[in-house]
Amino acid sequence: MKNRILFAVILFFVLGSAAISGTDSISQTAKSIFHGIGMLTLGIIGIVSLYNFFEKERKKESM
Repeated sequence: MKNRILFAVILFFVLGSAAISGTDSISQTAKSIFHGIGMLTLGIIGIVSLYNFFEKERKKESM
């Protein structure tokens, strides 16, 4: 279940960025805000995933 939600969030920001970049009716400020929020969210997801990966490896080595 957690992976589905994570996949949906990633898909929303990746496809949303592509869709927003192609539209002319949205102001440049709104596009920049969406791209910034998307990059921040995807960066946080990446950092948390790396942290969880290294925690799992550390626990595996200690056993």
